[in-house]
Amino acid sequence: MGKRGPKPQFTDVACLNKDCELYGLTDQGNVVGNGTYISRGEKTRRYICRHCGKAFCDHTDTFYHDLRKAEQTIDLALKMSMKGMSIAAIADVLEVQSASVKRWLARAAEQCDKVNDTLMTNLDVPKIEMDEMWVIVKKKIVPRMEVYEDDGPWMWVAFATNCRLIVTFIIGPRKQYVADELVKLTADCLSETIPVYVTDGLDFYKVALLNQYGVRIEYPKTGKRGRPKNPEIVPPEDLKYAQVVKKRKGGKLQKVVRKVIFGEDIEQKEISTNLIERQNLTFRQDNNRVSRKTIGFSKVVKGLVNQMKLYCTHFNFCREHGGLKYKDEKGVECKNTPAKECGITDSKWTLRDLLTFKCFKTSVV
Repeated sequence: MGKRGPKPQFTDVACLNKDCELYGLTDQGNVVGNGTYISRGEKTRRYICRHCGKAFCDHTDTFYHDLRKAEQTIDLALKMSMKGMSIAAIADVLEVQSASVKRWLARAAEQCDKVNDTLMTNLDVPKIEMDEMWVIVKKKIVPRMEVYEDDGPWMWVAFATNCRLIVTFIIGPRKQYVADELVKLTADCLSETIPVYVTDGLDFYKVALLNQYGVRIEYPKTGKRGRPKNPEIVPPEDLKYAQVVKKRKGGKLQKVVRKVIFGEDIEQKEISTNLIERQNLTFRQDNNRVSRKTIGFSKVVKGLVNQMKLYCTHFNFCREHGGLKYKDEKGVECKNTPAKECGITDSKWTLRDLLTFKCFKTSVV
Protein backbone atom coordinates (compact mmCIF):
# COMPACT_ATOMS: atom_id res chain seq x y z
CA MET A 1 0.00 0.00 0.00
CA GLY A 2 1.16 3.51 -0.76
CA LYS A 3 0.71 6.59 1.40
CA ARG A 4 -2.65 7.40 -0.22
CA GLY A 5 -3.91 3.99 -1.29
CA PRO A 6 -2.65 1.07 -3.35
CA LYS A 7 0.39 1.50 -5.54
CA PRO A 8 -0.44 1.80 -9.26
CA GLN A 9 0.09 -1.45 -11.17
CA PHE A 10 -1.50 -0.56 -14.48
CA THR A 11 1.00 1.92 -15.90
CA ASP A 12 -0.06 1.17 -19.48
CA VAL A 13 -3.72 2.09 -18.80
CA ALA A 14 -4.92 5.68 -19.21
CA CYS A 15 -7.96 7.46 -17.78
CA LEU A 16 -10.86 7.48 -20.24
CA ASN A 17 -12.68 10.46 -18.74
CA LYS A 18 -12.38 13.24 -21.31
CA ASP A 19 -12.85 15.88 -18.59
CA CYS A 20 -9.84 14.57 -16.65
CA GLU A 21 -6.54 16.43 -16.94
CA LEU A 22 -4.76 13.10 -17.42
CA TYR A 23 -7.08 11.78 -20.15
CA GLY A 24 -5.22 9.55 -22.57
CA LEU A 25 -1.91 9.74 -20.67
CA THR A 26 -0.25 6.53 -19.52
CA ASP A 27 2.36 5.97 -16.80
CA GLN A 28 1.03 8.81 -14.67
CA GLY A 29 0.35 6.72 -11.54
CA ASN A 30 -3.30 7.73 -11.45
CA VAL A 31 -4.99 4.46 -12.54
CA VAL A 32 -5.44 1.60 -10.05
CA GLY A 33 -7.43 -1.63 -10.10
CA ASN A 34 -11.01 -1.62 -8.85
CA GLY A 35 -11.95 -5.32 -8.94
CA THR A 36 -13.27 -7.61 -11.68
CA TYR A 37 -16.62 -8.92 -12.85
CA ILE A 38 -17.95 -11.44 -15.38
CA SER A 39 -19.36 -9.98 -18.60
CA ARG A 40 -20.70 -12.25 -21.38
CA GLY A 41 -18.87 -15.18 -19.79
CA GLU A 42 -15.49 -13.40 -19.70
CA LYS A 43 -13.54 -11.79 -16.89
CA THR A 44 -13.50 -7.99 -17.17
CA ARG A 45 -11.34 -5.72 -15.02
CA ARG A 46 -12.47 -2.42 -13.56
CA TYR A 47 -10.22 0.57 -12.96
CA ILE A 48 -10.50 3.88 -11.14
CA CYS A 49 -8.66 7.14 -11.73
CA ARG A 50 -7.40 8.61 -8.49
CA HIS A 51 -7.12 12.04 -10.10
CA CYS A 52 -10.77 12.50 -11.16
CA GLY A 53 -12.41 9.63 -9.28
CA LYS A 54 -14.11 8.14 -12.38
CA ALA A 55 -14.36 4.36 -12.78
CA PHE A 56 -14.09 2.49 -16.08
CA CYS A 57 -13.41 -1.03 -17.37
CA ASP A 58 -11.58 -2.84 -20.16
CA HIS A 59 -14.51 -2.34 -22.55
CA THR A 60 -15.01 1.39 -21.90
CA ASP A 61 -14.58 3.52 -25.04
CA THR A 62 -14.34 0.43 -27.27
CA PHE A 63 -16.71 -1.20 -29.72
CA TYR A 64 -17.87 -3.89 -27.26
CA HIS A 65 -18.92 -1.51 -24.47
CA ASP A 66 -22.53 -2.11 -23.34
CA LEU A 67 -23.23 -4.86 -25.91
CA ARG A 68 -25.03 -7.91 -24.53
CA LYS A 69 -24.53 -10.38 -27.34
CA ALA A 70 -21.54 -12.75 -27.25
CA GLU A 71 -18.45 -11.23 -28.83
CA GLN A 72 -17.93 -14.30 -31.04
CA THR A 73 -21.38 -13.79 -32.59
CA ILE A 74 -20.74 -10.09 -33.19
CA ASP A 75 -17.32 -10.76 -34.74
CA LEU A 76 -18.81 -13.39 -37.03
CA ALA A 77 -21.55 -10.99 -38.14
CA LEU A 78 -18.97 -8.31 -39.03
CA LYS A 79 -16.81 -10.79 -40.94
CA MET A 80 -19.83 -11.95 -42.90
CA SER A 81 -20.70 -8.32 -43.65
CA MET A 82 -17.19 -7.66 -44.99
CA LYS A 83 -17.78 -10.43 -47.51
CA GLY A 84 -20.84 -8.58 -48.75
CA MET A 85 -23.57 -10.71 -47.21
CA SER A 86 -26.85 -8.88 -46.78
CA ILE A 87 -28.11 -7.77 -43.39
CA ALA A 88 -31.10 -10.12 -43.66
CA ALA A 89 -28.90 -13.10 -44.52
CA ILE A 90 -26.56 -12.45 -41.59
CA ALA A 91 -29.49 -12.10 -39.21
CA ASP A 92 -31.00 -15.32 -40.51
CA VAL A 93 -27.79 -17.36 -40.17
CA LEU A 94 -26.90 -16.08 -36.69
CA GLU A 95 -30.52 -15.99 -35.49
CA VAL A 96 -30.42 -12.36 -34.43
CA GLN A 97 -32.42 -9.27 -35.34
CA SER A 98 -31.59 -7.30 -38.49
CA ALA A 99 -31.61 -4.11 -36.43
CA SER A 100 -28.86 -5.56 -34.23
CA VAL A 101 -26.64 -6.30 -37.24
CA LYS A 102 -27.15 -2.76 -38.56
CA ARG A 103 -26.28 -1.32 -35.15
CA TRP A 104 -23.12 -3.43 -34.88
CA LEU A 105 -22.01 -2.36 -38.35
CA ALA A 106 -22.60 1.32 -37.56
CA ARG A 107 -20.65 1.05 -34.30
CA ALA A 108 -17.82 -0.76 -36.07
CA ALA A 109 -17.66 2.06 -38.65
CA GLU A 110 -17.40 4.62 -35.83
CA GLN A 111 -14.59 2.62 -34.26
CA CYS A 112 -12.78 2.48 -37.61
CA ASP A 113 -13.09 6.26 -37.94
CA LYS A 114 -11.46 6.68 -34.52
CA VAL A 115 -8.64 4.28 -35.41
CA ASN A 116 -7.95 6.03 -38.71
CA ASP A 117 -8.07 9.51 -37.15
CA THR A 118 -5.56 8.38 -34.51
CA LEU A 119 -3.11 6.31 -36.57
CA MET A 120 -3.50 7.30 -40.22
CA THR A 121 -1.60 10.57 -39.88
CA ASN A 122 1.75 11.92 -41.03
CA LEU A 123 2.20 9.12 -43.57
CA ASP A 124 5.36 9.30 -45.65
CA VAL A 125 4.63 7.54 -48.94
CA PRO A 126 6.37 8.13 -52.27
CA LYS A 127 3.41 7.59 -54.60
CA ILE A 128 -0.38 7.82 -54.50
CA GLU A 129 -2.65 6.36 -57.16
CA MET A 130 -6.26 7.56 -57.27
CA ASP A 131 -9.18 6.14 -59.18
CA GLU A 132 -12.97 5.93 -59.13
CA MET A 133 -15.18 2.89 -59.63
CA TRP A 134 -18.94 2.88 -60.06
CA VAL A 135 -21.02 1.09 -57.44
CA ILE A 136 -24.69 0.20 -57.15
CA VAL A 137 -27.00 1.72 -54.53
CA LYS A 138 -30.79 1.31 -54.35
CA LYS A 139 -31.15 0.16 -57.96
CA LYS A 140 -28.90 -1.11 -60.69
CA ILE A 141 -28.04 1.67 -63.11
CA VAL A 142 -24.94 1.25 -65.28
CA PRO A 143 -23.35 4.66 -66.01
CA ARG A 144 -22.42 5.77 -69.49
CA MET A 145 -18.63 5.78 -69.30
CA GLU A 146 -18.22 8.32 -72.10
CA VAL A 147 -20.10 10.94 -70.06
CA TYR A 148 -17.70 13.21 -68.14
CA GLU A 149 -19.98 13.84 -65.15
CA ASP A 150 -22.32 11.33 -63.58
CA ASP A 151 -24.84 11.63 -60.75
CA GLY A 152 -24.74 7.96 -59.83
CA PRO A 153 -22.74 6.67 -56.86
CA TRP A 154 -19.01 6.19 -57.38
CA MET A 155 -16.35 5.01 -54.96
CA TRP A 156 -13.22 7.21 -55.08
CA VAL A 157 -10.06 5.65 -53.62
CA ALA A 158 -6.56 6.93 -52.78
CA PHE A 159 -4.02 4.10 -52.68
CA ALA A 160 -0.38 4.13 -51.46
CA THR A 161 1.34 1.74 -53.84
CA ASN A 162 4.57 1.03 -51.95
CA CYS A 163 2.76 -0.49 -48.95
CA ARG A 164 -0.62 -1.33 -50.57
CA LEU A 165 -2.35 0.95 -48.08
CA ILE A 166 -5.87 2.28 -48.68
CA VAL A 167 -5.27 5.86 -47.54
CA THR A 168 -8.88 6.98 -47.79
CA PHE A 169 -12.05 6.61 -49.81
CA ILE A 170 -15.25 8.54 -50.42
CA ILE A 171 -18.55 7.61 -52.04
CA GLY A 172 -20.31 10.20 -54.15
CA PRO A 173 -21.15 11.27 -57.73
CA ARG A 174 -18.51 11.88 -60.36
CA LYS A 175 -18.34 15.61 -59.73
CA GLN A 176 -15.59 18.13 -59.06
CA TYR A 177 -16.45 18.69 -55.38
CA VAL A 178 -16.09 14.97 -54.63
CA ALA A 179 -12.61 14.92 -56.20
CA ASP A 180 -11.73 17.97 -54.10
CA GLU A 181 -12.84 16.16 -50.95
CA LEU A 182 -10.84 13.04 -51.84
CA VAL A 183 -7.62 15.01 -52.36
CA LYS A 184 -8.18 16.97 -49.15
CA LEU A 185 -8.76 13.81 -47.08
CA THR A 186 -5.66 12.25 -48.63
CA ALA A 187 -3.49 15.30 -47.90
CA ASP A 188 -4.67 15.33 -44.27
CA CYS A 189 -3.23 11.82 -43.83
CA LEU A 190 0.16 12.59 -45.39
CA SER A 191 3.32 14.21 -44.12
CA GLU A 192 4.67 17.51 -45.44
CA THR A 193 6.43 15.69 -48.29
CA ILE A 194 4.14 15.65 -51.33
CA PRO A 195 4.09 12.25 -53.07
CA VAL A 196 3.83 11.60 -56.79
CA TYR A 197 0.16 11.51 -57.80
CA VAL A 198 -1.00 9.34 -60.70
CA THR A 199 -4.60 9.08 -61.91
CA ASP A 200 -6.57 8.30 -65.04
CA GLY A 201 -7.47 10.99 -67.56
CA LEU A 202 -10.27 12.55 -65.50
CA ASP A 203 -9.45 16.26 -65.23
CA PHE A 204 -11.27 16.57 -61.91
CA TYR A 205 -8.08 15.35 -60.22
CA LYS A 206 -5.98 18.10 -61.82
CA VAL A 207 -8.29 20.84 -60.54
CA ALA A 208 -8.53 19.20 -57.10
CA LEU A 209 -4.73 19.02 -56.74
CA LEU A 210 -4.43 22.67 -57.70
CA ASN A 211 -7.10 23.60 -55.16
CA GLN A 212 -5.24 21.69 -52.45
CA TYR A 213 -1.59 22.49 -53.16
CA GLY A 214 -1.72 25.42 -55.60
CA VAL A 215 -0.06 28.76 -54.91
CA ARG A 216 -1.93 31.97 -55.74
CA ILE A 217 0.10 34.48 -57.74
CA GLU A 218 -0.87 38.15 -57.85
CA TYR A 219 0.44 40.12 -60.83
CA PRO A 220 1.41 43.75 -60.17
CA LYS A 221 -0.09 46.60 -62.15
CA THR A 222 2.02 47.63 -65.13
CA GLY A 223 0.64 51.14 -65.55
CA LYS A 224 -0.29 50.41 -69.14
CA ARG A 225 -3.70 50.64 -70.73
CA GLY A 226 -6.15 47.78 -70.38
CA ARG A 227 -7.16 45.45 -67.62
CA PRO A 228 -4.45 44.08 -65.33
CA LYS A 229 -3.69 40.38 -65.55
CA ASN A 230 -5.92 38.31 -63.31
CA PRO A 231 -4.32 36.33 -60.47
CA GLU A 232 -3.92 32.62 -61.05
CA ILE A 233 -3.20 29.46 -59.11
CA VAL A 234 -0.05 27.61 -60.12
CA PRO A 235 1.30 24.27 -58.87
CA PRO A 236 4.27 24.37 -56.45
CA GLU A 237 7.64 23.10 -57.61
CA ASP A 238 7.45 19.92 -55.52
CA LEU A 239 4.05 18.82 -56.84
CA LYS A 240 4.36 15.94 -59.32
CA TYR A 241 1.27 14.68 -61.10
CA ALA A 242 0.81 12.45 -64.13
CA GLN A 243 -2.13 10.87 -65.96
CA VAL A 244 -2.69 7.56 -67.70
CA VAL A 245 -5.12 8.27 -70.54
CA LYS A 246 -6.75 5.25 -72.18
CA LYS A 247 -8.30 5.81 -75.56
CA ARG A 248 -11.03 3.37 -76.59
CA LYS A 249 -13.02 2.84 -79.74
CA GLY A 250 -16.10 0.65 -79.89
CA GLY A 251 -15.50 -0.49 -76.32
CA LYS A 252 -11.99 -1.74 -77.14
CA LEU A 253 -8.73 -0.26 -75.89
CA GLN A 254 -6.80 1.34 -78.73
CA LYS A 255 -4.02 3.32 -77.12
CA VAL A 256 -2.54 4.24 -73.73
CA VAL A 257 -0.96 7.68 -73.34
CA ARG A 258 1.13 8.67 -70.32
CA LYS A 259 1.18 12.41 -69.69
CA VAL A 260 3.10 14.48 -67.14
CA ILE A 261 0.80 17.28 -65.95
CA PHE A 262 2.77 18.90 -63.12
CA GLY A 263 6.42 18.64 -62.16
CA GLU A 264 9.48 17.11 -63.75
CA ASP A 265 11.72 14.05 -63.39
CA ILE A 266 8.83 11.58 -63.30
CA GLU A 267 9.96 8.23 -64.65
CA GLN A 268 7.73 6.64 -67.24
CA LYS A 269 7.49 3.40 -65.26
CA GLU A 270 5.97 5.36 -62.35
CA ILE A 271 3.15 6.65 -64.57
CA SER A 272 0.87 3.68 -64.03
CA THR A 273 -2.43 2.91 -62.32
CA ASN A 274 -2.04 -0.87 -62.41
CA LEU A 275 -2.03 -1.33 -58.64
CA ILE A 276 -5.14 0.75 -57.91
CA GLU A 277 -6.97 -1.02 -60.74
CA ARG A 278 -5.91 -4.36 -59.28
CA GLN A 279 -7.20 -3.16 -55.91
CA ASN A 280 -10.53 -2.32 -57.53
CA LEU A 281 -10.68 -5.93 -58.70
CA THR A 282 -10.04 -7.05 -55.12
CA PHE A 283 -12.90 -4.87 -53.94
CA ARG A 284 -15.31 -6.40 -56.43
CA GLN A 285 -14.08 -9.97 -55.98
CA ASP A 286 -14.21 -9.92 -52.14
CA ASN A 287 -17.25 -7.79 -51.55
CA ASN A 288 -20.63 -8.71 -52.99
CA ARG A 289 -21.94 -5.19 -52.35
CA VAL A 290 -19.67 -3.65 -54.99
CA SER A 291 -19.58 -6.50 -57.51
CA ARG A 292 -20.70 -5.65 -61.03
CA LYS A 293 -23.24 -8.41 -61.68
CA THR A 294 -24.97 -8.84 -58.34
CA ILE A 295 -28.32 -8.42 -56.65
CA GLY A 296 -26.61 -8.07 -53.26
CA PHE A 297 -25.96 -4.35 -53.64
CA SER A 298 -26.68 -1.84 -50.87
CA LYS A 299 -30.08 -0.22 -50.67
CA VAL A 300 -28.91 2.95 -48.87
CA VAL A 301 -25.64 4.87 -49.16
CA LYS A 302 -25.05 4.95 -45.40
CA GLY A 303 -25.05 1.15 -45.21
CA LEU A 304 -22.48 0.92 -48.00
CA VAL A 305 -20.28 3.58 -46.37
CA ASN A 306 -20.32 1.78 -43.01
CA GLN A 307 -19.53 -1.54 -44.62
CA MET A 308 -16.65 -0.13 -46.70
CA LYS A 309 -15.16 1.68 -43.68
CA LEU A 310 -14.95 -1.64 -41.87
CA TYR A 311 -13.66 -3.44 -44.96
CA CYS A 312 -10.91 -0.90 -45.74
CA THR A 313 -9.72 -0.56 -42.14
CA HIS A 314 -9.67 -4.35 -41.72
CA PHE A 315 -7.79 -4.59 -45.04
CA ASN A 316 -5.12 -2.15 -43.82
CA PHE A 317 -4.56 -3.46 -40.30
CA CYS A 318 -5.66 -7.11 -40.22
CA ARG A 319 -5.28 -8.66 -43.65
CA GLU A 320 -1.98 -9.97 -44.99
CA HIS A 321 -1.22 -8.87 -48.54
CA GLY A 322 0.28 -11.16 -51.17
CA GLY A 323 2.38 -8.30 -52.56
CA LEU A 324 4.14 -7.66 -49.23
CA LYS A 325 6.18 -10.84 -48.78
CA TYR A 326 9.34 -11.09 -46.70
CA LYS A 327 11.43 -13.76 -44.97
CA ASP A 328 11.74 -13.88 -41.21
CA GLU A 329 14.82 -14.78 -39.18
CA LYS A 330 14.27 -18.50 -39.85
CA GLY A 331 13.97 -17.97 -43.58
CA VAL A 332 10.22 -18.64 -43.62
CA GLU A 333 8.28 -16.59 -46.14
CA CYS A 334 5.70 -14.35 -44.45
CA LYS A 335 3.30 -11.63 -45.51
CA ASN A 336 2.90 -8.16 -44.04
CA THR A 337 -0.26 -6.17 -43.56
CA PRO A 338 -0.31 -2.75 -45.29
CA ALA A 339 -0.29 -0.94 -41.93
CA LYS A 340 2.74 -2.90 -40.70
CA GLU A 341 4.55 -2.40 -44.00
CA CYS A 342 3.93 1.36 -43.72
CA GLY A 343 5.20 1.45 -40.13
CA ILE A 344 1.85 2.34 -38.57
CA THR A 345 1.74 -0.82 -36.44
CA ASP A 346 4.36 -3.29 -35.21
CA SER A 347 2.34 -6.45 -35.82
CA LYS A 348 -0.64 -7.89 -37.61
CA TRP A 349 -3.93 -7.04 -35.87
CA THR A 350 -6.92 -9.27 -35.38
CA LEU A 351 -10.48 -8.03 -35.74
CA ARG A 352 -10.72 -7.92 -31.94
CA ASP A 353 -7.55 -5.78 -31.76
CA LEU A 354 -9.18 -3.36 -34.18
CA LEU A 355 -12.45 -3.17 -32.27
CA THR A 356 -10.84 -2.84 -28.81
CA PHE A 357 -8.18 -0.29 -29.72
CA LYS A 358 -8.29 2.68 -27.34
CA CYS A 359 -8.43 5.65 -29.66
CA PHE A 360 -6.36 8.24 -27.90
CA LYS A 361 -2.73 9.18 -28.33
CA THR A 362 -0.78 7.98 -25.31
CA SER A 363 2.06 10.08 -23.97
CA VAL A 364 4.74 9.09 -21.48
CA VAL A 365 6.38 12.12 -19.88
